[in-house]
Amino acid sequence: MKWGNAGGGAKKAGPDGTWSDIRLRAASAACAAQLPVAGVVAFTLTLDDDARGAGGPAFGLACALLLGPFMLPVLGLLHAAVLTLPAVGLGRLAAARLRRGPEWAWSLLCLLPVAAVWGLLFAVLGATFVAPVLWCAASGVLPVLNIAYCLRREKRLGRPLRKVWILSGLASLGLCAAVLGAAVLATLTGVLKEYEPPRLSAAQLAGTWRGEDDESVVLRLRGDGRAVLDGTPFERELGDAYDGSGLSRCHATGTWTMGDALYERRPAVAVETDACGGDQRWTLGGTEERPELFVALGDPDSPDIEVLVRRRG
Repeated sequence: MKWGNAGGGAKKAGPDGTWSDIRLRAASAACAAQLPVAGVVAFTLTLDDDARGAGGPAFGLACALLLGPFMLPVLGLLHAAVLTLPAVGLGRLAAARLRRGPEWAWSLLCLLPVAAVWGLLFAVLGATFVAPVLWCAASGVLPVLNIAYCLRREKRLGRPLRKVWILSGLASLGLCAAVLGAAVLATLTGVLKEYEPPRLSAAQLAGTWRGEDDESVVLRLRGDGRAVLDGTPFERELGDAYDGSGLSRCHATGTWTMGDALYERRPAVAVETDACGGDQRWTLGGTEERPELFVALGDPDSPDIEVLVRRRG
């Protein structure tokens, strides 16, 4: 992959082809630059989310920092090839045929039909249509504008631009630092708060809890400390009734008490029953208005998360 321009200063400024070197580099660099900023913004917005024992947003950010330098150039080139440059090609064609309005404005407008093609693909795969179209189109705005800027600057200088990737990288780092700094300041001042699980008493926890996705999973916590388990999952052992997912389903009675989660400093419900593997900790999550109980089972690196929510009956 060539990050600079081949041929030195002998190359003509302001190339005409849609897939010319400067257009490809400008689109790829802008997309690669905006991805870390979008990731940092997404990270700050998930600080008040419940990670349910999955490592939290900080874990995802650490993985992105390790893999980002290798993946960003590839993702930038891919984005340019499948979205930005097709829209630029349509925009150039529309500007040439209609002879009114700047080419970059037509390219921005043509992001929508190109994004609609990908939206149809997402819809076929089971996703919604409108949201992917809007997100795809929005992701192409900055690359299209960067193409227009780089072409204008290259024409003014009369020589090919050589630092498109470097300048885009520096701009991305600066914006990421600014967003993180603002997030830290917002956290310190209390504007942005990290997630805290609800604090419920034993009386508030007593009741019927059913599976968020499967209501046949039931955990009844009696006020007198008794627990009724009906289809709740647990780590299977030899001879247990296996449900096909790597877990067993418990149908038994036992006792419950309030305690602490095994791997996090947060409240949990400790359920004990001799019939289903002994002690199991259901960690308290969700919010005060919609509390949850969840347990992570299976592979710690990719656990099966079972979530229970309050139900009547």
